[in-house]
Amino acid sequence: MTSAPASPLRGRYLVKNRGWNAALRLTDAILSRIVRPAELTGGRHPRRILVAVGGHLGDAVIATSVLPVLASAFPDAELGMLLPSWSRAVVDGHPRVRWLHHADHWKVNRVAPGLSARWNRYRETRAASIAELRAVRYDVAIDLYAYYPNAARLLHAAGIPVRVGYASGGCGPLYTHSLEWTPDGHTAEQHLRLVQSFAGHAAHRERLAYELPALPDLAAARAAELVGEDFVVVHPGTGNALKEWPIERWRELVARLVARGERVVLTGAGSTEARLAESIVAREPTARNLVGMLDWTTFRAVIARASVVIGADSVAGHVAAAHGRPAIAIMSGMSNPEYWRPLGRRSLVLSRAVSCAPCFRADGCAAMSCVREVTVDEVMRAVEQLGVGSDANV
Repeated sequence: MTSAPASPLRGRYLVKNRGWNAALRLTDAILSRIVRPAELTGGRHPRRILVAVGGHLGDAVIATSVLPVLASAFPDAELGMLLPSWSRAVVDGHPRVRWLHHADHWKVNRVAPGLSARWNRYRETRAASIAELRAVRYDVAIDLYAYYPNAARLLHAAGIPVRVGYASGGCGPLYTHSLEWTPDGHTAEQHLRLVQSFAGHAAHRERLAYELPALPDLAAARAAELVGEDFVVVHPGTGNALKEWPIERWRELVARLVARGERVVLTGAGSTEARLAESIVAREPTARNLVGMLDWTTFRAVIARASVVIGADSVAGHVAAAHGRPAIAIMSGMSNPEYWRPLGRRSLVLSRAVSCAPCFRADGCAAMSCVREVTVDEVMRAVEQLGVGSDANV
């Protein structure tokens, strides 16, 4: 007899921690007695629609897939986005987005040092964003983030009449259209279901794809100056240490790529990723180390010129997919890679098939065999499968 596959849900919530989960259950029980539910209806003609995005850079890139869907379903509506300040650059200057607002929740803030600083930052940005949302007077808000912390409280406080979101992040009674989250398909497809719950068949898309703003000419010129043509981007860093591929593997991979005749460019940001890159370059000094040297648009421009992008579970693979570049993502089994893979036709995911994956455990396990046992040979075969090579015309 086989056991049922692991689920990211505990009850109706995408929160495994028992304490947080119990707190959300209690909060929702109280809210359900206070807040009057609204019927799920469609056929509206909103003038102004807000898209709320949580998490980090990769979440914001994935969220751009709904922008053309909304523009097609509601061609006369104006769009705004609410997202953390660290993700603002992803959509800054997007032609479909008129307003940008940000709120930096303390729980996911990796920038501010210390809990007190993170809490103060959250209070300040939350108050400012509520005032901005009220001033714009949005008709509809769609909260794409299915996890805790979502934007349900903030959207309710801003008085937006129609609020759509998943109950799985808590405070579901504060949405007027609260949906149960189901573990089906890519995160972009889960976003589409939210839009369809409100827009109906008008929100249709044959193939979902990311939609980033056009690259500035200055960023494209800077990238051309820095890296030229015909190179492989290696982006070894990830926001979670548990999802890291062993440094020895990265060193071996870069050495084998160089021996194969490839030029290697290292990208990333932050002190941890800088140390990773320095360790790689110490072994293979011909690799070009650009970690910490690129702003967001120049980083995108470098990715857009690459023959292939090889990285861990990070934003680099999503950016590559957005620019139509081949991508190889070395991912753990802490979540289902199908939810978070780069959404591109030339994207491959490598993860060791182990019996416990996906485990949906925030703290992973000691072995982390799902990611650490992916071999350099597997990555090199993926490079060849994508048709990438010093002689290939990619």
